[in-house]
Amino acid sequence: MTWILSIEHASYYRYSEPSEGSFNEARMLPQSDRSQLVLERDLVITPSAHVLAYQDYWGTLTHIFEIHQPHRELSIVARSRVQTGTAPSPEGPPPSWQHYQSPSFSDEFAQFLDPTDKTTIDDTDEALEALALLRAAQTPLAGIHEASDLVHERLTYEVGSTAVSTSASEAWSIRKGVCQDFAHLCIGLLRRLGIPARYVSGYYYPERDDSMGRVVDAESHAWVEAWAGAWLPLDPTNGGWEPERYIVVGRGRDYTDVPPLVGIYSGGGASVMKVHVGVVREC
Repeated sequence: MTWILSIEHASYYRYSEPSEGSFNEARMLPQSDRSQLVLERDLVITPSAHVLAYQDYWGTLTHIFEIHQPHRELSIVARSRVQTGTAPSPEGPPPSWQHYQSPSFSDEFAQFLDPTDKTTIDDTDEALEALALLRAAQTPLAGIHEASDLVHERLTYEVGSTAVSTSASEAWSIRKGVCQDFAHLCIGLLRRLGIPARYVSGYYYPERDDSMGRVVDAESHAWVEAWAGAWLPLDPTNGGWEPERYIVVGRGRDYTDVPPLVGIYSGGGASVMKVHVGVVREC
């Protein structure tokens, strides 16, 4: 099944004093790949700015822009229209545990096997017990799904319970988090099993009822892709996978590789930021 989703992701900044200038980096627009076809996309910045687009090291479409005029407000509005759920079914049998133990395999996927500050899992008794259970899975594919299920069951989704600096171990210890914490913990478990895993940032259409044509309030979302002969998507936050609901914007080792918007500004005093994401299912 394929859907067409339209997304508007708007970020607004207001400064208490005029800002003399700013430099910004945005990862807010999707690209076409096996899982989706981008039909339209646009980035509108006010005040106007010269924008340079490129693919970063991880392949994410990135826009950088500078503003050199005094301004009290800054808005960045990303609009896109995407056909989702286009990925073909995987072909061939998934790899065995032995396949993941090859030195050449470890070299090829080293960047998605090495722990990061956000995905490191402390060796607590509980964590070691969970890892032992996952290693006992009959196949790596089963272990991948069990890891996602474990995170979904152990963490409670609670807005405001964590921050962007929270690590997988910290989320595990307090049993709470938001989507990026669910993703970081799942990635940490998979990498400890020797299974390459990467962080995915994008958008998720959350409605279950007949809301076609209506703007639905949403947020940026995070999930996981694990290597099982091909990159397999998992959403430990929602505990399931319906591909038509997801739009990929970026991929990386963890959140720090794919923040939607980062920047610095000169002057301006204190700043207030507001963000709104709206998604419409067209068909």
